Amino acid sequence: MRRWSAGRSLAALAFATGLLPLCFSNAAAAQASAPVVQTRMGEIRGKLDGKVRAFLGIPYAAPPVGDLRWRAPQPPVGWTGALDATKAGNQCPQTRVRDQGVVGSENCLFLNIYAPDTPDKALPVMVWIHGGTFVVGSGSQYDGHVLAQKGHLIVVTINYRLGPFGFLANRSLDGADPGHLSGNYGLLDQQAALRWVKDNIEPFGGDPGKVTVAGESAGAISIGLQLVSPAAAGLFEHAILESGPFLHLSTLDQAETRGDQFAAKLGCSGSAECLRSRSTAEALNAIPASPISLGTPVWFPVVDGHLIPSQPADAIAAGHLNKVPLINGSNRDEGTLFAAFGGKALSAQEFTTAMQSRFGGNAERVLAAYPPAVYPSPAQASAAGLGDVFFSCRILKAGELLSAWVPVYQYEFDDPNAPNVFAARPPFPFGAYHGSEIQYVLGSVLAKTTATPAQRALSESMMGYWINFIGTGEPGGTAPKWERFHADEPRILSLSPEKTHYESGFASVHHCDLWNSIRP
Repeated sequence: MRRWSAGRSLAALAFATGLLPLCFSNAAAAQASAPVVQTRMGEIRGKLDGKVRAFLGIPYAAPPVGDLRWRAPQPPVGWTGALDATKAGNQCPQTRVRDQGVVGSENCLFLNIYAPDTPDKALPVMVWIHGGTFVVGSGSQYDGHVLAQKGHLIVVTINYRLGPFGFLANRSLDGADPGHLSGNYGLLDQQAALRWVKDNIEPFGGDPGKVTVAGESAGAISIGLQLVSPAAAGLFEHAILESGPFLHLSTLDQAETRGDQFAAKLGCSGSAECLRSRSTAEALNAIPASPISLGTPVWFPVVDGHLIPSQPADAIAAGHLNKVPLINGSNRDEGTLFAAFGGKALSAQEFTTAMQSRFGGNAERVLAAYPPAVYPSPAQASAAGLGDVFFSCRILKAGELLSAWVPVYQYEFDDPNAPNVFAARPPFPFGAYHGSEIQYVLGSVLAKTTATPAQRALSESMMGYWINFIGTGEPGGTAPKWERFHADEPRILSLSPEKTHYESGFASVHHCDLWNSIRP
């Protein structure tokens, strides 16, 4: 929100110094050079950043507030005049990790578009779905300038409802929307954003027939679920899943049990009207959820029998999926972030006790695979196990199932010295931590003064693979060419600053036989 007092002070200063005519002249020139696009909803005025046009804070659905809270997203209301799309829209309600303060607004269904300044043809489009364990994050945290310019493509980043606003399953809310049960509002938002792109991207220079949906962590999980959602058919032509294990979800009964607990906390058992009357902060704080915890999450998509008809693993095994080419992969050290910031440091005995508590009769097998004595610390032994069981092996399994039906290009990101993007200093080396590949894919690592020439070269190579795939459905490349993955010939491309090469022994390194025998 612009502050009137600040604007008035600037105007007074300009008048007092004789610069008022110049200010108006510059403002008029900037407005005249600002890119304007005509969409079905009305004109949109963005800004020109170098060789990229940026259109920020575009509403793709009506604000899900009041009676629209916990309903399927509704079409946006059009506008007269030109929409000012020079600043990002609100992020969806969430709690800050550092102090649990509530930030954001329920009026948050916005997207951002980054497009080359001079498109000479209809360009391919990448729609980015952010991660954050379905409780934090926003599209505006991801800058599409570099990838849009280098790839001569359009990058779209989106918001979707998070936490209880996006993933509350409660019986009192069922039936509010024909054909939908409660629990997957965030996934419905994503589909609404993809429909908006299909309907409106052409005036921005995009090709609505060449849409790739991409995302990391919760964003990649979302994409996996869109693959098995009949309602998402035709909304995208390619998919990129970065660190997104999505094969198994809670049942509707399990999710509704948590929803009943949520409603009881708010004093609203059995009443949708009561739930909608509670404040944003009350709803968000009823059942706190951490973005850096693993295990059974509080807020997560659910098998509702409608949007997600069955468990994703079962749907894929039966061939019930939207059949598009995809990139699928994980990072070598997925667990370090969660082990470092997800709790207190463990002693060797505490690690052993934790494994015995969690895995019962299988604890001895787990401890044999991750003996604390061979790791620099028990926390790093825990990190290795967490990364393998929750990410590496599940993502490999997804690739195996999917490759029976669609072209799959499997990777492992492996920069042991990936730049730390967090303010906090990690208590031990993070390695190729969860989410660290994003800065290479979007090209932000190129601007880091600490990045080595090899890291910059890796980013250029990864962007090349991703750009090729977004445009054609094949990553191609020459260093080396990225070949299709098959379950009986598991060629996994290791993306490393030392040398990009095909990984041998991925399942062995990550103890996937162990984890597949303990849980699906």
